[in-house]
Amino acid sequence: MANSMIQTISLINFECYVDGNRYIGSASVDLPEISYLTSETSGAGIAGKIDTPILGHTENLEVTLHWRTIFANPIQLLDNDGVMLTLRGAMQEYDASNGKQKVLAVKITLRAMAAGMTLGKLEPGEQTDTESKLNCDYIKIEIDGVRYFEHDTFNFVHYVKSRDLLKEVKTALGL
Repeated sequence: MANSMIQTISLINFECYVDGNRYIGSASVDLPEISYLTSETSGAGIAGKIDTPILGHTENLEVTLHWRTIFANPIQLLDNDGVMLTLRGAMQEYDASNGKQKVLAVKITLRAMAAGMTLGKLEPGEQTDTESKLNCDYIKIEIDGVRYFEHDTFNFVHYVKSRDLLKEVKTALGL
């Protein structure tokens, strides 16, 4: 079956777990932007400048949890101990070649520590729009049990699909 005929329509729903416990109250989550550290190259023989990504090295990975109101859960995330966030989603996929729909399990695991909190606003009858910001040093993305991406800043791990992009670097460093 050709992949061009399959379309992922939407995230049906998701659950947020903190340190393995279901975490009620998360209205939405802004996942980290994966952006590589780069080195600018320019000079003789090059027609301009180019930013070359540094293999397996990323900029800060920040996740934001949006809450409807201020309550104990977001405040407890201000503790500077790291937490394991597990986001489990059900994604709906449509196969246009046969008209069938399939549910895919999406699991995103993040190890993070508090970066700050926006308390939001107090207005009668309205949501406070409270936000928790966390800096991640670990992220793993799995779809239907297959690891597609894994990055561990402190343990020198960077996988894209099944390829360890830091394998040769670790060997060169004697790790």
